[in-house]
Amino acid sequence: MASVVQLTFSVAAFVGDRVLPISVMRAARGMMRSAIAATAEHPDAKTQARQFIEQFTAEYGDRRPNWVEESWREAATLAHRQFRFLFVYLHSPEHEDTDSYVSNVLCSSQVVDYVNQQFLCWGGDVRKPDAFNLSGRLNISTYPSVALLAFSGTRTKLVAAAQGKVRPQQLLAALQRAVDDQGMLLTAERLEQEEREMSRRLLAEQNAEYEASLAADRERDARRQEERRKADEEARQAALEEARARAEAEAAEQRRLQAIASIAARREQKGASLPPEPAAGTPGIATIRVRLPDGKNQQRRFEPSMTVQVLYDWVDSLEGFDSMHYSLVCAFPKKVFERSDAAETLEGAGLVPQGALFVQVHDDE
Repeated sequence: MASVVQLTFSVAAFVGDRVLPISVMRAARGMMRSAIAATAEHPDAKTQARQFIEQFTAEYGDRRPNWVEESWREAATLAHRQFRFLFVYLHSPEHEDTDSYVSNVLCSSQVVDYVNQQFLCWGGDVRKPDAFNLSGRLNISTYPSVALLAFSGTRTKLVAAAQGKVRPQQLLAALQRAVDDQGMLLTAERLEQEEREMSRRLLAEQNAEYEASLAADRERDARRQEERRKADEEARQAALEEARARAEAEAAEQRRLQAIASIAARREQKGASLPPEPAAGTPGIATIRVRLPDGKNQQRRFEPSMTVQVLYDWVDSLEGFDSMHYSLVCAFPKKVFERSDAAETLEGAGLVPQGALFVQVHDDE
């Protein structure tokens, strides 16, 4: 579509340059460029607004109306919601009066101060679809162009427009007249909205009071039921807890008795299986001293060919030692003799001619 419009524009320009005045052709070229821009691919309206603000600020500086970074429809919705006029500027970079108008009128200090204080401001480049469509809705035919929009209900009303070259004082006078003439429209809209809001709030308060009364009644009933339920539950939990504690105590006592019986049986079995202790002074024997968890030391002699398992059997047979899970540890050099090392001989374990061990208990296993 854009290529067709471009071709038509080229042909028309070729003919027009030969038969029409320069001023007429300049205006026609601007209109045709806007038409071509409107048919081209463009980003969404919000992005168009942001790009316009960035380009406008880069070219004309920071002293400018506070443009809203939204589509013109969103800006209109925002102005309507805030009961404010929407000040609209349609920017036509192709027009010969645009730069002087922006610099000397639109961005003059008195105009900027007034519109930023009084209105919500929106601007757009007519080469982009959003601003181009708005210019069509407002029947804009001359640039530079500003408009002032007011809102009542679902209607959008054009209350002031200034097209072409004007002085700052003329623009301000036109805007002020519109505010004076149409300000009552926004005031009435605001008062009507406030009245609706007050009626809604009063109704909501009445409903809330009624619901609060019902809720209080329901809460009292629920509280009584909850108190009864809690009392029943506490009694049930107390009975369960008592039964659980009794069962745990019985189980613990049973485990204790079983452990005592197991240790006693182990002590008797391991004591009976121990090989005879070599006589003192026998050459090559291993003398082993073991420190028990209670601090007592036990000592015994073993043949060097006996295994680490024999040491475990000996410790298991000692009176007063009642741990089921433990390891034998040599303090220096540090070495732990696990039951998995049971087949190692005492000589191979470095416990000949003597060894000093202590018991490291693991009864939490």
